[in-house]
Amino acid sequence: MTDPRSPKFRAVSTEWLRRADRVAADLNIFLTVFAIGVATLDVTCLFSQRIIDHLPPLTQVVSVQQPAASPLPPGQSRLP
Repeated sequence: MTDPRSPKFRAVSTEWLRRADRVAADLNIFLTVFAIGVATLDVTCLFSQRIIDHLPPLTQVVSVQQPAASPLPPGQSRLP
């Protein structure tokens, strides 16, 4: 194993720390954009829910099927 006090070990560990810092910075930007997007979606849903609550209630239209017209002339109850 390499000696933790050697200059080569310090150079390697410093490079790894730089890389980790760069990855963390990129990830931090992504997480910030993601959080802003989720907050925007939340505000949009809240706003639309308040609009829906203030709309007048809808009248429901129900289609009732009419009985079929009889093929018989009026006054005749059975076919001859």
